[in-house]
Amino acid sequence: MAISKQELTDLIDKLSEKDVLLVADLVKRLIHPSDYHIPYDDEPLTEDDLQAIREAKKEYLEGKTIKFEDILDELQN
Repeated sequence: MAISKQELTDLIDKLSEKDVLLVADLVKRLIHPSDYHIPYDDEPLTEDDLQAIREAKKEYLEGKTIKFEDILDELQN
């Protein structure tokens, strides 16, 4: 979906005041991604985490997951 800068400006003008900060932060991150460091998550995995990983892997191997390309296609069409 192509959008002009003017269309984007028009959309931003329609935002509620509470959403302006969120969108401004997103735009800043897109323009200057190196200014935003996300710290490495060094917390140990819990047993619940490990069980969720096992279940996800099992579902993936059984073909029960949705391909990213299918999701992207659905969102774009």
